[in-house]
Amino acid sequence: MLLLDIAAEALRPTLICAAAGVYVVWSVIYALYISPVRNIPGPLLHRISWVPMRIMELLGAEQKVMRCLYEKYGNVFILEPTRIALGDPGDCAKVLSTHAFRKDYYYDRVEVFEPNTLLTSDPGLNSHRRRQIGPALNLRNLLHMEDIILDAGARQILEKWDCALAAAGPDGQARVCYYDDFVLMAFDVVSSLSFGQAYRSLTTGERHIIDLTRQCIKVTFMEMGVPIMKYRPFKWLAGSLYAQADKLFEFTSKIIKTRKQLLASGAEKPKDILQSFIDAEDPESKVRMTPSEVQTEVIVSAIAGSDTTSLTLSWTLHLLLLHPQCLRRVTDEVRAAFAAGHTIRYEEAKEKLPYLEACLYESMRLRSVAGNIPRIVPPGGMTFQGHLIPGGYSCAVSIAAVSINKDVWDRPHAFDPERFIANPDNKRAVLTFSSGVRICPGRFLAWWEMVTAMANIFNAYDLSLPDDALFTPYKLDANGQPVTMSEYHGITRFPKYPARDCVVVISKRPSAGDK
Repeated sequence: MLLLDIAAEALRPTLICAAAGVYVVWSVIYALYISPVRNIPGPLLHRISWVPMRIMELLGAEQKVMRCLYEKYGNVFILEPTRIALGDPGDCAKVLSTHAFRKDYYYDRVEVFEPNTLLTSDPGLNSHRRRQIGPALNLRNLLHMEDIILDAGARQILEKWDCALAAAGPDGQARVCYYDDFVLMAFDVVSSLSFGQAYRSLTTGERHIIDLTRQCIKVTFMEMGVPIMKYRPFKWLAGSLYAQADKLFEFTSKIIKTRKQLLASGAEKPKDILQSFIDAEDPESKVRMTPSEVQTEVIVSAIAGSDTTSLTLSWTLHLLLLHPQCLRRVTDEVRAAFAAGHTIRYEEAKEKLPYLEACLYESMRLRSVAGNIPRIVPPGGMTFQGHLIPGGYSCAVSIAAVSINKDVWDRPHAFDPERFIANPDNKRAVLTFSSGVRICPGRFLAWWEMVTAMANIFNAYDLSLPDDALFTPYKLDANGQPVTMSEYHGITRFPKYPARDCVVVISKRPSAGDK
């Protein structure tokens, strides 16, 4: 009874309020006068609690907050009591150039996969795996896969849009949701390469594998954000998600066994990512991946390689539609270099379409699909812009801040692809694919897909905004730039209402006689 009386006394509302008040006062005193990062600028609420950023993340506003904090406080600012953001490209390059800054702890929470290139925080494993899979994703190897990339990518989206035009009315125009089409197209490309068989969800509507992959992505994010859910008795609450992930693993296991049986029968080795991963060998240790490691890496490739590509394509087309002078210039560039009906390949596009590449870079700068790259400061700490960040603190490479850094970009809020023509070195400050020792191993594949898809679209169609578009070149923001569509930022940055805002009117490119 004595214990119950003590507990009841302790739970009195007045005592709870008093304890909360003491905690808040102490937090403020510590943040302002004692904390080792007390001299780093930032809002008071962010100094004393992680709650504001968690709320912003749940609202999908993380990038917006980082941009605002950078503009108010400069190149180094506080996000949370032990989490600091960096917005200077040089500082960010220093962090990303070495394994001394390890990946943040929440990557280690994911147990649905074996340790892999994307998620591991172990520098040794990351380096070892990159030596194994690196050759599979370099430009020379991708050249052998180009027909697969074009068939599932540019050629397929042209087939889909041609069908839409054939079903359209006499005006020869059709409305398409480019976001939906880019998502399915990118999934078809990476799945055809990673799973070893042709995927055509864009034109057939078959979504079984993409749905399994989506569920696996949900499991990954759940384990990162709410790690308790992967333990009993909580795991049963997410049982259906884990069941779908298991089906994806069973599917890929069968694919690998089928591929090995095919080769055992004397068939010629296919040219795709799956085969490259099966054959992958660390040139230093001569160690090859086990079947389960191959299985994990091909699934991770499918997950990581679809959303980032499709979202970049969507944001690029959206920004070009809001800047018709840029859309006209890139269209003219493509059509001056290639005849109607010509399938534009990657190498010829890279050679002849510098403005198209610049448009993609500018889109990745203004609307990067990633928001920040979290790292842990090594023991002993590190100094940035005169501020010492202690070892063990989280250090966020803020892509959102770097992308509008006033010391790097003239008119940082303006969509101006010409900046990458005038100064090609600007490309180094675009961190969408990260940089340094953990740069995205699939970046060349992403570029291959994006360049060929965009080039062939501009060569085949005239594009315009629909009459009922909410976002137009004439609706301007406080910076005098066209207002872009609403967005939500989770792990990646995607349109909030794609069915409404990612619609374009297409018509066939006029023939020479019609000009």
